[in-house]
Amino acid sequence: MFNLMRIAVRNVVRNKRRTVITLLALLIGVGVMVSVRGLLNGLQASMIESVTKGQVGALQVHRKGYLKNVLSSPLDLQVPANEAFLKKLAAVPHVIGVAPRILFGGMINVEEETLFVMMFAVDPKREFVALPKRRDTFSAPAQAFVTGSSDEGVVVTEELAKGLLGTKRRDFSAPTAILAPDRDGALSAENAKILGTMAMSAPGEKKIALVSLALAQRLLKLQGQATEVAIAVDDLEYGPQVAADLRQLLGDTYEVHQWDEIALFFKDVVRRQEIMLSVIASVFMILMLLGVANTMLMSVLERTREIGTMMAVGVRRSKIIGLFLLEALTIGVLGGLVGGAVGLGVVTYMGLHPLHIALPTSPVPFVVVPFIGMGYIASVVAIAGVGALFFALYPAWRASRLRPVEALAGG
Repeated sequence: MFNLMRIAVRNVVRNKRRTVITLLALLIGVGVMVSVRGLLNGLQASMIESVTKGQVGALQVHRKGYLKNVLSSPLDLQVPANEAFLKKLAAVPHVIGVAPRILFGGMINVEEETLFVMMFAVDPKREFVALPKRRDTFSAPAQAFVTGSSDEGVVVTEELAKGLLGTKRRDFSAPTAILAPDRDGALSAENAKILGTMAMSAPGEKKIALVSLALAQRLLKLQGQATEVAIAVDDLEYGPQVAADLRQLLGDTYEVHQWDEIALFFKDVVRRQEIMLSVIASVFMILMLLGVANTMLMSVLERTREIGTMMAVGVRRSKIIGLFLLEALTIGVLGGLVGGAVGLGVVTYMGLHPLHIALPTSPVPFVVVPFIGMGYIASVVAIAGVGALFFALYPAWRASRLRPVEALAGG
C-alpha cells in the first residue's frame, strides 16, 4: 500500500500542468466555499446578536398560554414585575439581566393627530442592561429615555413621528397623551412627552412606540405586573440549559421560550440562508469534482502504454484501480487543503476589517465580523477528498479494463 501511494504521489507530481489546473479549480472552489461560509457566519451572528441584545432577549418568560392569546387578550395573562420575582429569575446560572415589559395596543394623541399604535412598555433601568443594543437604534434626543429620569418619556419610530408631527419641522414639546383600554376594558389616558425617534431593525409593523413601564402600569391598571420578562444570558450556548432551569424553577404556571421561538422572521432568514449556501456549495463542489474526473480520464487515455506495461509484469487490475483512486485522493485532499488555507486567510482578513452591511429589511446596518470554524474547513477538505475518489471511480475502472496487448500498442 505504501509503495502504491508513493507511485500515486509521483504520478501527480510528474504531470505538473494537469495537476496545477486541477488544483487551481479545487483551490478556487474550496476557497470560495470557506469564504462564503465565514461571511455568512458573521452575518448570522450579527443578526442573532441584534435580536437577542436589541429586541426579544435570549429568552422570554410569559404566563402559560400568553403567546397563543396575545392578540385576543394581551392583558389577561400577567407575570409579576416585583423585585422578589425578578431577583429569583436573575439568580439562575448564566442569567445576566432580566427586563419586565408590557405589550399592548393603544393610541397616541398629539394636538389634533391621533394614531393607533403598538406599544412596548419597558423599565429603562433594566431594559438597557439586558438588551444593550436597543439603545443603538435611538436618535440623539431619544437617548434621554435610557436614563429613565422621567416616566412620561416616549420614543416613537420614524414612520410614527411623520404621522404625528409631519415631515418638516417637528415640535417634540407639543402636548401628548397616551390612550389605551385598561385591563377592565375602560379607556384610560396618561400625559406623555415624545423624546425622539428610533429605527426598527426588523420588518413588520412600523407604528411602534416605546414607553416607560411605570406609565403603562398606571395606564393599564397593572401595578406590579408585566406581560413578559426578557432574559439575557452570558452566552447563547447556555440558552437551552437556562430555559430548562427556568421551567423547573417556575413550574407549569409559566412558559419559557427561546429567542428563535419568538423571532420567527429571523429564524426563517437563517434557514433560507443555509439552504442557499448549501445549493451554492453543492454547485461548486460538483464543478470541482467534474474537473477531477476529467483529469483522471485524460490521464487514463494518455497512459495506456504505462497501464499495459504494469499489467504485463503482473500488476493486478485491483491495483490499477487503487493507483488511480489514490492519485485522485491526493489531488482532492491537496486541493482542499490549499483552498481551505486560502479561504481561511480571506476570512481572517475580513474578520480584521469588519463589514458594515445594510440589509433591505433593516435601516440599522449590521457590523459583520466573518469567522470560520476549523471543523467546517476539515469537513470541506474531507468532502473534496471523498468526492474526488467517487468521481474517479469510472476512470479508474476504465483503466483496469484495458487489455495488456491493446494497451501496449497504444490502443
